[in-house]
Order: sequence, then structure tokens, then C-alpha cells
Amino acid sequence: MFTHVAIVGPGAIGCCLAVRLALAPGGPKVTLIDHRADRAARLSARPIRIQGPDVARPACPAVGACAEFATAGQAGRATATLEALIPVRTAPGAPVDLVLLATKAYAARAAAGAAAAWVGAAPVVCLQNGLGVAQEVAAALPRTAVITAVSYQAATLVAEGEVHHAANLITHFGYEGRGPDAAVRAAADLFERAGLPAAVEADMTPCVWGKLIVNAAINPVAALAGATNGEVALRPALRALAAAIAQEGQAAARAAGAAIPYSSAAEAAMETARQTAGNRCSMLQDLEAGRPTEIEYLNGAIVRAAEAHGVAAPANRAIAALIRQVSAVC
Repeated sequence: MFTHVAIVGPGAIGCCLAVRLALAPGGPKVTLIDHRADRAARLSARPIRIQGPDVARPACPAVGACAEFATAGQAGRATATLEALIPVRTAPGAPVDLVLLATKAYAARAAAGAAAAWVGAAPVVCLQNGLGVAQEVAAALPRTAVITAVSYQAATLVAEGEVHHAANLITHFGYEGRGPDAAVRAAADLFERAGLPAAVEADMTPCVWGKLIVNAAINPVAALAGATNGEVALRPALRALAAAIAQEGQAAARAAGAAIPYSSAAEAAMETARQTAGNRCSMLQDLEAGRPTEIEYLNGAIVRAAEAHGVAAPANRAIAALIRQVSAVC
């Protein structure tokens, strides 16, 4: 049982997990880690608040569903507000026995490197989207157990320390290419005790690739078109592009020897786009806000995997280049 959990990253997922874990009966001490001292001071001065549908034990998402979960479908549902006064620091100040890395994919390695000074023997759970993050974190923390998590939690940061928790859905825990251990099971149990659905996987590889391909098909297409996820499924040109990206992703996974949790990646992507019809994906929000995107860990990763195994991925290559071009941060 974990007694002190450090959560790195005060974004939507980081704040959401901090409040949920802090309020869990018999739960651990929770410290939220922020690399910015000014923001850490502001967040520490008042309760962190999350609000959203009051769903105690939700059903698992449909196959192919991604973290870009529709908020529109929650209309009319009862909502709950949870809040907790969480210490927010640039470092924990006391030993921790679990670290939840809740940064964007492109920031994970640097955050792991900064944590090397205090992580000790604590296992680190990577909650990022995309391919290759756990490997980068492991390289930054070579003596640390790095657990891969694929989460379908959906949350949006409304303001500093204020989160709309749109969907309390399952998080999968494990390692890529090998079975779970006691740390993986304990992390999943921690989530369960906090009312956050969790599952332990024999091999995380299918989970990682399954979510990667669907996100890679929807997010950059929606971002470039300024469209909701639903429009990607409805507009013929966008639908065709997303399907081509998904098909290339499936071919890359097959060439790499990675199983995926659906028979047709294109169909899974379109079903997810329809399920999340009203949502404006995170990549679109990143472009609009002038933030870096996770394109290198989505479509860029598919291109690299395809090339490594002699498979063509022209649609993924083209859309990754376009996202890089229009991004304000290159």
C-alpha cells in the first residue's frame, strides 16, 4: 500500500488524480509537483476543485475509445464537485513511494530527469498518450521501475486548479512486453480505492497501440480542420484521411508484431469519433493556444515504426509535417 504519492504535472489529469486520491478513504498523502514555483504557490493557497458527472462505477469504454471522450453525452447528468487542499511543490520534501507522471508526452523525459533527485526507489507510472514515452522515462531513470498506463480518463483544465472531469473511465496498468508485478497491482488497487476504474494487463503493448492509432487518426485531422471529432466522421474528406491514417497505423503495428484490440483500425477510429462527436480534441486546443503538440508521439511514432519495418505511411508522414508547420512551437 502506498503512503505518499507524488503527481507530476498540475494539468487536468494531474489535478483530477490528486483530488481523487487525496479524498480516498484511508488513502495516501498526495503531493502535486509543479516545475513553476509561482504557480505551485497559487495552487497550494486554495483547494483544487474538480466537477463533473457523478459516476461511481462507470462502464468501460467501447473498443477503440480514446481519452478524448465526448462531454456532450453527459448533458442532463447529475454532477458532483470534489475539492481538496493539496500541497503543491517543486519537489515533494519527503520520501515518496509512488510517482504518477501526468505531463504531456513531450515533457515527460525532462520531468523524469528533474524527478531523479527525489524519486528514490519509488516506481513511476507514465500516463502519457502515444508511443515511446515509457522508454524515454526509463532512459532518464535507469534504476527506476517504469510502469505504462493507458488511461481513458477525460478531463479539461478550466482554470488553474479547476477541472471539468468529463468521464471517469478505465486506466490500464502494466508493462510493455512482460507481465505485471506487485507495484503494478498496487497502483491499480490505489486507483480502484479512489473510485477510479483500473485494470492490470498481462502486456500493455496492445493497449498502447490501440489508443495510439485511434488518437493519431482523429486528433491531427480535427486539429488541422478546426473541427470537432464528430465532423471528422461526418465530412467525407476528413473521414477518408482519418481512415487512411488508421489503416497505415494498423499496418505498422502488424509489421512491428504488435497486436491491437480491434479488427479494423479505421472502423474503430470512426466509431470513436462518433462517440466523442461534440469534443474539440486536445491537439486542436494546443494549436489554438500556441502550445506544442504530441504529434511526434502519435503520427510521428507511426512513421518511425513503419519505416523501421519497411512499411509505407504517407498519410501519417504528411499530416505530421503539416502539424509541425502550423504549430507555433517548432
